[in-house]
Amino acid sequence: MLPGAVLARTLLDLGATVIKVEAPGGDPLRAALPHVLGMGAGFFSFFRGARSITLDLATSVGAATLSRLARQADVVVESFRPGTLDRWGIGFELLRANNEALVCCSLPAGHHANEIAHDLNVVARCGVLGMLERTTPLPFQLADVSCGLLAATSILAALLERTKTGRGRVVVQPLSSGPLPFLAFPLAETIAGGAGMTTHTIAGACAAYRLYTCQDRLELAVGCLEPKFWHAFVTALEMPDLSDVGLDLGPAGLRAAERVQAKLLTAARADWLERLAPLHLPVGPSHATWLAAMRDDGQTLVCDATLPEGRQNHPTILSWLPSFGAESDCPAPELGAHTHAVLREFGFAQDEIETVTTSRRS
Repeated sequence: MLPGAVLARTLLDLGATVIKVEAPGGDPLRAALPHVLGMGAGFFSFFRGARSITLDLATSVGAATLSRLARQADVVVESFRPGTLDRWGIGFELLRANNEALVCCSLPAGHHANEIAHDLNVVARCGVLGMLERTTPLPFQLADVSCGLLAATSILAALLERTKTGRGRVVVQPLSSGPLPFLAFPLAETIAGGAGMTTHTIAGACAAYRLYTCQDRLELAVGCLEPKFWHAFVTALEMPDLSDVGLDLGPAGLRAAERVQAKLLTAARADWLERLAPLHLPVGPSHATWLAAMRDDGQTLVCDATLPEGRQNHPTILSWLPSFGAESDCPAPELGAHTHAVLREFGFAQDEIETVTTSRRS
């Protein structure tokens, strides 16, 4: 559900027209609690500005309709189990036979045809949960979100290639690829002979890059990897003798971290932040929740979705890209709201539209 939603939101913000083809029962994300204005909060946020049509792809009419739409489309994305579209007679090769310029993107669970997985399965299998010493799922979908963003990059590259060749291509972006960019640096260190995935430089093994607890039990995130930042930081703490051991992974670095921790316990976090502010260092608070971050730092992480006249605007997640799309602030569509309009735009006659909208599996 989520990789495709992240991909849709990304392309919508970049100006694409996204037509979400849903089964008559709707995307399961619509039903996921909690609800906002009658639909799942996730669907409400990710599909702002999208259009929704309903097709039963397992029927000959639904499959033929999608095939006809694909002849005029730039991109088709699917996230079914491998082989599903082929079984319905609308596999990518068949779609591209009628539209050589079509870019097709598949979002399978993994590289193996029979693999079935969700975010939890992927981050557990690749070692992310082990690195974090977690026995519960992450509170966010790392693999899902990353997969969607990587897929957007792949699709844009395929569209750029098409401007030179006139031909599209099939892009396969498995869910299992999502965590790889996050693992690249620690894995590189480990392969090169480092101490291990959980003890590398950016995993808190050095004094210059870790969390420290202040007198009021609130945490301070210190990210002073660069020598100039670490020197300024320890000088402000009246410990200039630690300037050369910020990145030390041995006993000297451990002792430096212990001394810094002892020093920070002598004052409240707000006092340390005020003292360090003039130095403009990569040092800041560690918040328990985004709501706390917004409250304490004045960060803006939400915006209002513009709803039809007569309905009060509702807060939703802020887009993570600068918006190229004029309709990215529109509400998420009701199920099938644009079926008739989209089919008309793609050249379907009224009697054909009626056939499509009344076709269902018996």
